[in-house]
Amino acid sequence: MKRISSLSLVFFCAVQLAAIGAWAQGRPFRGSVKWSILLCRFTDGGALPHDANFYRDMFVVNGAGGLADYWDDISYGGIDLNGSDVRGWYNMGITVAQGNALDRWGRVDACVNAAKNASTNAYQVPAGNRVAVITFPAIDMFGWNGGAFLPHDVDVGGMAHEVGHGISLNHSFSDDPTYRNADWAAIGEYDDPWDVMSYGNAFRVATMRFGDAPVGLNGFHRDRMGWLPRTRIFTFGADGVSNRTMTLAALDHPESAGYMLIRVPFDPSDLNRYYTVEFRRKTTWDGGIPADIVLIHEVKKREDGAYYSFLLRERTPQKDPVQSVNANGIRITVGAINAGANQATVTITSAFTDRCLQGFVWREARPSDHVCVTPAVRTDTHNENLLADSRRSPNGGPFGPDTCKQGFVWREAFSGDHVCVPPASRTRAANDNAAAASRINPARNVYGPNTCKQGFVWREVDGRDWVCVTPQIRTQTASDNQQAAARRSPNGGPFGPDTCKQGFVWREAFPGDHVCVVPATRTQARNDNGQATSRLMYQ
Repeated sequence: MKRISSLSLVFFCAVQLAAIGAWAQGRPFRGSVKWSILLCRFTDGGALPHDANFYRDMFVVNGAGGLADYWDDISYGGIDLNGSDVRGWYNMGITVAQGNALDRWGRVDACVNAAKNASTNAYQVPAGNRVAVITFPAIDMFGWNGGAFLPHDVDVGGMAHEVGHGISLNHSFSDDPTYRNADWAAIGEYDDPWDVMSYGNAFRVATMRFGDAPVGLNGFHRDRMGWLPRTRIFTFGADGVSNRTMTLAALDHPESAGYMLIRVPFDPSDLNRYYTVEFRRKTTWDGGIPADIVLIHEVKKREDGAYYSFLLRERTPQKDPVQSVNANGIRITVGAINAGANQATVTITSAFTDRCLQGFVWREARPSDHVCVTPAVRTDTHNENLLADSRRSPNGGPFGPDTCKQGFVWREAFSGDHVCVPPASRTRAANDNAAAASRINPARNVYGPNTCKQGFVWREVDGRDWVCVTPQIRTQTASDNQQAAARRSPNGGPFGPDTCKQGFVWREAFPGDHVCVVPATRTQARNDNGQATSRLMYQ
């Protein structure tokens, strides 16, 4: 196990650069992420360290123990690097000093143009491809949404980090107010050593050929990319239950029973702010972590408007990840770990199920009255309580001392509520009581990082399809799924048992989607995939 405690600006600063061209959707995403890996050399570099086949194995080849295997495992087969290409070495015609004098985008351009204008084996980056530039000698390392710039001696862990930026992943953080990785970094940035997006300050183990391996991704990042099955994510309190003990399955052991991620919302004003709970085992890509552990993160918005994960740490010299939370009306307590079953338990209690939706407050006709009403109604209710004595008949009446004066009636916001109010107030109280269930428990409306914008819903081809579409398309998708068997050729054909009848084609909403549909539906699925990111509520 090895962990580097600090990063250099040269090697691990991610920046947002303009795209070389349009590429496939950022997230949620399933399918082939095509990369053009360009090997470029400076004129004064000397003998090349590796040939193109080395980087092809490291980046593209399945089964070689490199990047292709990492992303296949981390995404649970959701993405692959099929269709990627390694080209070079290309001579950029400039020295190391001249390369260092360029800004970052100029460095990318120098390599891309060298490939495009080469006298032999010239290569133009295809539209839709992300680009990775690898230089010899090394001068910089960074990533952006759509590409990565890497040194020749990059290990597969650093490569995974920058390629993570290339597929729209952000840095991970901790909530430690004393941690600053470098003077240019934000407080807490790079301080989740269990997550590859903190690479450089992350746990890792050595590989046979490609340096240090990347640690896995935390649960929020996997959720954000759309790689976790809907049935393996639990939004605590959404069902109205405020206390329960739950079983977690380790993130890298989806074969084990249990939830792979628990979201625990607590902020009615921001439904995408919540705690996450996940279990990590010291196996597979997480073989470099110190021990099996349950991790608790807070997901919240930063200044750029995007949501990030913050590992919760103890305020002790060791700064260990917290194993309990008691804040914001939430209690989380980590229980037992069963390594043999790849499971852990956690007990959660939440007051969020009794909170009002945004725009409503408790009525408080009495202290225990938690019916949710508008702030104006609560003010009226408070004033009615103050006026209660003045509205009762001073001489009593048919209802004893609670008899109201002429023109007033009991409010009856709850059984035994004999505060005297105008008849309209009693009607309003009855209406508010009838609407109470629809105004309480914001957890019912927490849908996570792939929440669709107004007017869109999840397509739901299967349990991992988070692409947002119109309600009509989701209905059509369900109908197509129901008719799948009837549209397949009963005698098979050139594509085996999945061969479609005449007039139908595979829908291909993602690789392996062999439901037979009319051609227009396949086109619609591709168009919806291309617009997936733009239809998300949260970036």
